[in-house]
Amino acid sequence: MKLKGLSPGLYNITFNIHTVSGIVISFALYIIFFAGAFTLFKDEFYQWENPSARQKVPGRVDYDQVLTSIKKSEAAFDLSEDITIVTESAQRPLVKIYGHLIRPKGKPEQHYNVIYSAATGEFLKDEKTTVGETLYRLHFFDQIPFLGRYLSGFVALFFAFAVITGLMIHWQNMLSKFHGFSMKGSLKNLWTNAHTVFGFLSLPFQLMYAITGAYYMLSFLVLLPVVVIFYGGDQQKAIDDIYPERAVKVSENSPWTSKNLGITGLLEKVKSQNPDLDLPYLQIKHYDRQDGIVSASLENSKTFAGNGSVAISLKDGKLISNRLPGTKTYTESVLFGISRLHFATFAGTALKIIYFLLALFTCFVIISGVLLWKEARNKKGYTDQQKRFHHRVTLCYLAISFSLFPATAILFSAELLIQNIENHVFLVRTVFFVSWLALSTAGFMLKTEYEIIWFYLLIGGLFSILVPLANGFVTGDWIVTAWLKGLHYTALTDVFWAATGIITLILAGSVGRRANWAPVNIDDSKESSHEINKYIAP
Repeated sequence: MKLKGLSPGLYNITFNIHTVSGIVISFALYIIFFAGAFTLFKDEFYQWENPSARQKVPGRVDYDQVLTSIKKSEAAFDLSEDITIVTESAQRPLVKIYGHLIRPKGKPEQHYNVIYSAATGEFLKDEKTTVGETLYRLHFFDQIPFLGRYLSGFVALFFAFAVITGLMIHWQNMLSKFHGFSMKGSLKNLWTNAHTVFGFLSLPFQLMYAITGAYYMLSFLVLLPVVVIFYGGDQQKAIDDIYPERAVKVSENSPWTSKNLGITGLLEKVKSQNPDLDLPYLQIKHYDRQDGIVSASLENSKTFAGNGSVAISLKDGKLISNRLPGTKTYTESVLFGISRLHFATFAGTALKIIYFLLALFTCFVIISGVLLWKEARNKKGYTDQQKRFHHRVTLCYLAISFSLFPATAILFSAELLIQNIENHVFLVRTVFFVSWLALSTAGFMLKTEYEIIWFYLLIGGLFSILVPLANGFVTGDWIVTAWLKGLHYTALTDVFWAATGIITLILAGSVGRRANWAPVNIDDSKESSHEINKYIAP
């Protein structure tokens, strides 16, 4: 069955746009999706990377007592300044408090951050963990100063072009490609069918990520016209419409008081009235003044439109702002909706697993597109020098992309192996990026796609097996031990890496036994055109 396709002229233009936009962003896009796949479970493996957080959350945390204790230990802690509290959860049982110190006249403001263990009642000054944060920031290139976020935004924008143009190109014969998909035939046919079929299967997911990713990283381009046209250039007014709880004003001349209601009791009342909602974070203004306010973010992780917020007066407990789920306007809902869609925070762990698999699926589509690009240029119309160039570019792309897998496993192990050191975060990140560079460089020296695949499967499998071993030897929480202690997220993280290591080692052995899959080596100038053309699809 054939569907109506593009005219020859439009097809050629669309095909060129698809090819150029795809090949230019390929390895950058691979990094975004691979790192982003792990970012989805940032909260879930938090306890694995932070042994001090391997504890159960008590039934009730008295936030007023926490703030009082901070004030006793740090007299300069300013209760009148804005205070943000990231509350405890099953995945992240530590409470994080962000505030300010009292600022002397003429001095810049000083931030004060502390972590509170609700299980032990202890305060921790530093959180020496970096796995989740490193991968999270890598997936939008935040490690590149000034330009990284914008670069990832434009990559997402080009990806949207590649997805749409790819659909336009293959729409006419999509059904026939599904029906005729086979692992047999020439390499060009194999990569063409794989790229088309698997790309089409994950197309809604890819298009969603392309649009939401570009929106996040290039939001200044999207929101600037809106602010100018609809808000007369008043950026603060636009922010107040999106975050109405932030629009509540307090007066610097408001008198101090010790008679405000406790925020813990107020929040428990909100929770009792909305038992399906969690309170992921709080924002407090003028805690010790008469116009004090507590704003609570509310979230139901099982529904898409299940987020909202309330703002409550600390003086009398009256509701100042009510944006519970179902009561928000479109303007107040759109940004939160994009966030929940992008990070899969609206349907529990099952959706995150689906997102994770689709992200890895997209990585395969990206790699198959690169291999297709190379094989399409392995024909008589290109000189041997051009073929060698295309071959080397492909191997470089594969090396940079595939080496991220073992480097990620090394990052996990380094998190626990490098302990009790002042520059812990810096050293762990250095190990990660240096190992990624070293493994990429090793891949540059390989000669064929077969060698690249076999090498990174083998190395990745070995380092994956080391992750649960590192956890067991350093913390004593082996898989069974951790599970029996109730540390399910820790145990499942180890299970994931152990299973990944075993599977990739089996695949490495399978690839090693089928060495005849290796394409011809075009890196040697002694290769004749006749020998090269033997591998060209008829």
